[in-house]
Amino acid sequence: MVTTILFSIAIGLTLAIALLIVFLPDKVQYIETIRVKAPISKVYDAIRFQERLMVWSAWPTETKSQCFLKNTDGIIGAQTVYAKNGKEFGYQEITHLTENEKVAFFLKSYVAPFEKDVRLSFILKELPNNETEINMWFTELLKKPHFLIAYFGGILKWVHSMHLKDLANLKKYVEQQ
Repeated sequence: MVTTILFSIAIGLTLAIALLIVFLPDKVQYIETIRVKAPISKVYDAIRFQERLMVWSAWPTETKSQCFLKNTDGIIGAQTVYAKNGKEFGYQEITHLTENEKVAFFLKSYVAPFEKDVRLSFILKELPNNETEINMWFTELLKKPHFLIAYFGGILKWVHSMHLKDLANLKKYVEQQ
């Protein structure tokens, strides 16, 4: 009797996990928008220059990591490399620049088994009165079945909250400069 119950539970859990793997989306996307009281050129430079970005970004502090720049700052190919105890665990690389309009990144983590492709773009729009609208577009393609860790471990919610912190910090940074 106990064996039958345990066997039924195991089959039920296996079926539930299989259904989650099949039906949960493997693509996470969102757009967050803020408005800042700063000229578009200042906002653009605060994002594209990685040394400035690391001043306002929440990621180094929250991940307790050291960051260093690879390649020439502010151009396509510039990378911010993340390290802990001298060992690299990921990077973000500028993949696209349109002056005062767009900065796009490719992000790579060497430790997270569920990430397939991660992209982050900042789309800027000049507004009247020396203000700028910032649209942060995030897209992450996840690896199945490992992506269940991201869903149920709270990692996706944590990443989203980090992006919201980044936007708040960016606003504060460009408005105080």
